[in-house]
Amino acid sequence: MKRNISLLTLVFLALGILSGLFVKPLVTSLSFIGSIYINLLKFLIAPIVFSSIVPTIFHSSKKKDDTLQTAVITYMAMFVATFLLTSLAVTLLDPAKGFSFPAQDWNGNVQSLSVQEIIVNLFPNNLVSIFAETKLFAIILFAYMLGICAGKVEKGEKLIEGIEILRDIFFKILEYVMYLTPLAVFSLIGNTIANYGVVIIGVGLKYIAAAYLCGILTIIFVMMLPVWLIAKIPPIEYLKKVYKVWLVSLTTCSSAATLPTTMKVCVEEFGVSKRIVDIVSPLGCTIHMCGGAVSFALLGLFCSKMYGVEISAGTYVLMCVFALLINMSAPGIPNGGVVIGATYLSLLGIPLDFIGFYSGIYKILDMLYTTLNVTGNITANVILSRVKKGI
Repeated sequence: MKRNISLLTLVFLALGILSGLFVKPLVTSLSFIGSIYINLLKFLIAPIVFSSIVPTIFHSSKKKDDTLQTAVITYMAMFVATFLLTSLAVTLLDPAKGFSFPAQDWNGNVQSLSVQEIIVNLFPNNLVSIFAETKLFAIILFAYMLGICAGKVEKGEKLIEGIEILRDIFFKILEYVMYLTPLAVFSLIGNTIANYGVVIIGVGLKYIAAAYLCGILTIIFVMMLPVWLIAKIPPIEYLKKVYKVWLVSLTTCSSAATLPTTMKVCVEEFGVSKRIVDIVSPLGCTIHMCGGAVSFALLGLFCSKMYGVEISAGTYVLMCVFALLINMSAPGIPNGGVVIGATYLSLLGIPLDFIGFYSGIYKILDMLYTTLNVTGNITANVILSRVKKGI
């Protein structure tokens, strides 16, 4: 069904483009579909993020293995390196140059808080208000605290089981919402082209090209180079071994579906011990690092430029921190890139108008992001195998 939805989305994307060019009254009359879709995504962001983070943190806090902790640090370092590299490339390329996408009823400011305001907002005086007002940063912190503290009390696991049931229910609701994606993409892209003309198609192509260029740079500098320097594996040899995983990741767009191949390549091609692979690979499949870093950095910087907003140094640091927290603690969301992308923009205070168009091109992006995630997974295994040589 997921594959059918992806195919229908591409078909309706093309139909939306044609309708926006030649049947403007039709797409204008159907604009409400796109509005409903965006509202539903906004509605589900807070409960999905909360119910995903709490069990993840709970189960992670129960594990005390040193290898696991080292793996988390390795993945975080790769994430930050990829985020910085992507930011540099996007700043130099400026794929949103020459195009503005003003949102209605928006004051034009990306969330830019002082250190004092950030700290204060972490400790709201009303638990209900953080969900009612979708204060995502406070929700994430509360979820982290609940997940950790649930592991410290006798019957905490029962609460986690209940939250996991809620998470599954919210995922099911989201699954039904995703059925609207083809129609929503038709509505949103049709209206966008009706308002802005064919230039938006060029913007989409530039966005995709920028993503793939950043992906290539990430593979070279964040993956091949460290493996060469640390594990003494030349780039050509590295590529010859990992391409087998790429064949699976490009076709499935699923880190989970690629996991057996990832583990097999780590053990048979790179000689990583099975003990390390059994610990590190499932973790890498869960927290999805390098692909997420490219996705978040590009989306945040692209949208801020598109809305004509300058990013201060402080706001940029917040962008990286938000991206890292969301990426590590909200795994497994169906059609996750769209929902998590909307979550990220909401945290930054950026309008979600671009998300509808983003939904239409996400399948092409997902092929790249999944491939980066599984390649980063292999890279972490190889590096940790050398660092912990003799385990």
